[in-house]
Amino acid sequence: MQLDFVKYQATGNDFIVVNNTQNQYYTYDPITTQQLCHRQFGIGADGLLTLEKKEGYAFELLHYNADGSRGGGLCGNGSRAALHYAHHLAVTSQEARFWAIDGAHMGIIQDAFVSLKLQDVTNVQLLATGGYFVDNGTRHCVEMVEEVASIDMQALGFPRRYMAPFEKMGVNLNFVQKIGDAIWIRTCECGLEMEPLSCGTGAVASALAASICYGLRSPIEVHTKGGCLWVTFQLVQGRSFTDIHLVGSVVQTFSGKIDLNALRTHGHKSQQNIDKNLSIPF
Repeated sequence: MQLDFVKYQATGNDFIVVNNTQNQYYTYDPITTQQLCHRQFGIGADGLLTLEKKEGYAFELLHYNADGSRGGGLCGNGSRAALHYAHHLAVTSQEARFWAIDGAHMGIIQDAFVSLKLQDVTNVQLLATGGYFVDNGTRHCVEMVEEVASIDMQALGFPRRYMAPFEKMGVNLNFVQKIGDAIWIRTCECGLEMEPLSCGTGAVASALAASICYGLRSPIEVHTKGGCLWVTFQLVQGRSFTDIHLVGSVVQTFSGKIDLNALRTHGHKSQQNIDKNLSIPF
């Protein structure tokens, strides 16, 4: 089976995007999804997105993680990439309503910049550990640090995604450093075993937490390893927010076709060889 796809990056957060609204249909399979996202044996990506038909909306967005699991929450940068692709396909105008895992969203596409409106955040919780818990369609823990560049993500980040009180469902972990009126962030995501260059919902969660912790006002400039994002919002009262938008650039890097049968056969065998530590004589 030949699968048509496009590749997108949104501040370095990269995605395979498949259009399931027309003549082809990619049916979710965890192993195939993992192989497609593998950076050596597949196309390579932080995740896979499919655009689906949904009555009353421009499209429905489904998101799968690089480890082959289903995305458990809203993907902010992925949503912006999907909006850009839908506009490219003439499925949407410059403004579009679409459906994601946490409900309806609105997006605005202006050339290479895409703005995503998120759900209201009713309560940012201050944790006993000193961090902040923010549910903006995805579960995030935000911790303020003095020097974000020096954080050992493998030692201090990824192992703590299932720390108390998040043992059952896990949480995305964000480290934030304030520099002037901007913030610099790094994120460990559930479903991704290497640090992404950017995380959209992580940028939003970090900006909202920074507004509480440091009194920063909208818009907040958020720097990631992959580039700059902007978060706008209205502080309603206490720790509640409305009219939240994530804004930044989106780029379609390439398009192509991939033979899923060959991927499933040869990719699986290659991975088996690695898993068993087989040596190949030359």
